[in-house]
Amino acid sequence: MTFKSRASVLAGLALLLGLSACATPQQQCIAGATADLRTLQAQIKETEATIARGYALHRQSIPVPSTRVCYDSKRRPYTCHRTAFRQIETPVTVDISNEKVKLASLKSKLAQAQRKAAPAIKACRQTYRE
Repeated sequence: MTFKSRASVLAGLALLLGLSACATPQQQCIAGATADLRTLQAQIKETEATIARGYALHRQSIPVPSTRVCYDSKRRPYTCHRTAFRQIETPVTVDISNEKVKLASLKSKLAQAQRKAAPAIKACRQTYRE
């Protein structure tokens, strides 16, 4: 999964969590019932991207310390230190044939997860009618 697609997935999950407070009980139930499904979809997307690129991306956070001027409650300046984190991606060699086997396995699991989620979604809709 590329940084952009991972960021999109994370942003989507954050949005989902933020909206879950506003979501109806039915929507919350369906979101819970399809969590594994969404995880598999994200893994498939990441594996497809790896195959298309020909290499994987290793992601890590690098601390970036900085010093700046802060002010206390009486507006007196003092030096304060902050550490921000920056994501870096490093290309990693992978065996494309293994990635293709992994992709086939994930797609098989996705089909199983879809079959498993369907009755759960139906149950959510029957339990929490809108």
